[in-house]
Amino acid sequence: MGGCRPRTLGRHSTRVSLDLNSGQQCNADEGLQVVAPLAGVVRAVLYWDGYTPGEGNHVWVELDDPCCPGPTWWHTDHLQEIWVGEEQRLSPGEPIGLCGRSGGWDCAHAHTELLKGPPEYGYWQWPYGWSRAQVEATYYAPRSWWDAAAALVGGAPPEVIVSILSGAQSAAVQAVMWGEYPFNPEAAIAKAWRDDWRAGVWRGRAVSEEQPVPEDPTEGKPAGVYQLFEAGCCVWLPGEPASWNG
Repeated sequence: MGGCRPRTLGRHSTRVSLDLNSGQQCNADEGLQVVAPLAGVVRAVLYWDGYTPGEGNHVWVELDDPCCPGPTWWHTDHLQEIWVGEEQRLSPGEPIGLCGRSGGWDCAHAHTELLKGPPEYGYWQWPYGWSRAQVEATYYAPRSWWDAAAALVGGAPPEVIVSILSGAQSAAVQAVMWGEYPFNPEAAIAKAWRDDWRAGVWRGRAVSEEQPVPEDPTEGKPAGVYQLFEAGCCVWLPGEPASWNG
């Protein structure tokens, strides 16, 4: 779910996309429902002619959900069936059709793209022959979009959202989340913060440096550290996972 995928289609297409297939077998997902990730409006419904290789049956949705970290158009391809019409309003989780392999593909999958605006070259847009810079100017990296959405839902400030969408996650963590406090990405507390962020739990900025936790011989607990954040306190003791419950 990271940045640009390697070039495909005879090394003439660089794409930022997801090919979603949850099953262990090639066509395990064929016929399963494909649902809207967030609220939006269907802008285009396009049907396969039955023989031209490519996108097959596909749908474009302009997402306008408050959980979107930025202007977003959602595009999904290769549907077996389409169940929605143009200008139809969708709620999160509402089915748009069935997963398939239309477009002449061997394995059923939901090819998914997140764009920064409407497709400049029409609803059959495919970035064949595009440069990496062109692709990155048009499409979001799915992992960056997801991380930014999770941070937004958790209450992250706008500058964090912008930094994440730009792909500058590490810089955003160090410069914005920790601010003036030392940031060690390998420290147990930093890892705990990052794991929660990626799971959609926002702990806010650091508001203190790490502080010592005294040894507790009575409970048999070794000395550790804690750190305060806007939305809680993280405690770490050697040999134990970091805890947000003290």
